[in-house]
Amino acid sequence: MKLLIVMIASSLPLALAPNCHAQSDDELQQALTRSISQNASDRISGFNELRQFWKQGTDSRPDASPNTLKRDVPPLNRQQDIPDEHVDQIALAIQRGLQDEEPSVREAAAIAIGSAPRPRPEVIAALRIGMNSGDTTVLWHISSHAAKTPPRIESVIDSLIRNLGSDEYTNFLAASDLLKAYGKTARPYGPRILEIVLIPKKTRSLKLYVLCDIGLTDPTANKLAEAATDFNERELGIAAVCLLDHPQLLKQLEKQRPETVFALQEQLPRLYQHLCKHQYAANETRFWLEESGDLLPVTMGLLRKPKFIEKIAAEATSAGPHRKSLLAACKRACGEPPLTQIQVDADHPVKFRPQSAWPNTDPDRQSKNRFHADGVTFLLFTGEVRDKAGEHPASIQFFRLNDKMLLGRKANERLDVLYDSSTGRFVCYTSVFAAYSMKPGQTEPGPYQTGSIQVRVDAEGCRSLTMQLFDEMPDVVITLDPLGQN
Repeated sequence: MKLLIVMIASSLPLALAPNCHAQSDDELQQALTRSISQNASDRISGFNELRQFWKQGTDSRPDASPNTLKRDVPPLNRQQDIPDEHVDQIALAIQRGLQDEEPSVREAAAIAIGSAPRPRPEVIAALRIGMNSGDTTVLWHISSHAAKTPPRIESVIDSLIRNLGSDEYTNFLAASDLLKAYGKTARPYGPRILEIVLIPKKTRSLKLYVLCDIGLTDPTANKLAEAATDFNERELGIAAVCLLDHPQLLKQLEKQRPETVFALQEQLPRLYQHLCKHQYAANETRFWLEESGDLLPVTMGLLRKPKFIEKIAAEATSAGPHRKSLLAACKRACGEPPLTQIQVDADHPVKFRPQSAWPNTDPDRQSKNRFHADGVTFLLFTGEVRDKAGEHPASIQFFRLNDKMLLGRKANERLDVLYDSSTGRFVCYTSVFAAYSMKPGQTEPGPYQTGSIQVRVDAEGCRSLTMQLFDEMPDVVITLDPLGQN
């Protein structure tokens, strides 16, 4: 009987397809009518329904992203691919909604625009209206979608700069994300952006990152370097990151602020990105760092020079077990032969797990008071990539497949990696989730519980390999199968 019910149910969509099409048109018109009702609650309902009309077509489109999250509301029984005419009708309604006199209606319209199935001109126009609206809530809701399909920057730059100058966290964070999305396109507006950023407010250090994301023209870099002489240490480090492509200005800044290199290393993930980007050509900034006497062991590892091995080893003599594992990785990155290696291939997954790996804990790092804070711990992951014949790929790519805070979201985030194709040796600086004790009681510092990351390794001519990585990883030899092998 159950089988019969399933068979009947599966035949309904095909049999009723023409009626569903007509019903879809009727429901759309009803939702559009509600969006202009005299009653604000009806207008909100109308925009919520219009949002669902858009959402029902996104997952089934052949060009949809493979990483698109599943719908959080079941789709209505409509045709699967919404036509351009309907996209435009809904976008026009949302344009009106974004200018509604009721804040709650504007918010509903802003949420709706985030489900637009494709960047039709009317959709872009709605985003432009929202970005220029002056409504903080609207800007916050549309910023993620606008960052993917932004309007022409000249049509919104005044609003973006105004919001960047706000003391409201949601305002300047949304403006920062959008300016980052514009990237080089926003660079000509650097002087105006810098002027806003330099206003001495408590949010200045956060806003400085915008300049890292869009890059600096020479005039803007000169003004930033001049202003940085009066920055606090955190701001100095961010300014130094912004100036990584301007080594002469970095050297001048260091003369006035000798702590520049030390402050720069507080921004190590961004410094690492720069070193990866310029790893295959002579780079004056890298040469400047290599001659500094203020380098941290991890920075030495990222510079990969054998001359640093003794300095790192000297620091390891007084370090605890957790830090020693990191320092050992730094020495391997600089060329010291690994003491321990693990072999990983399609038939042999990573078996290493530190004592702190979830669901276990390391009691030596845990306070008896059990008060803790969640965060991440950074690790230097070293090893070698080869194929079955023992040859080293010309290039490799790493991708993180799970989110950093282990919230269950899938990811496909490309990880920067330092790689030498002549030896197959690589160095990857990344992070894993970590829980720390925040009260006295542990005998060793460091995270008492850590997560892991799933990393996919890609190389031309080879099958991809996914493996699980942990804190305190030893050196890893990764062997990839050739394409076409079962």
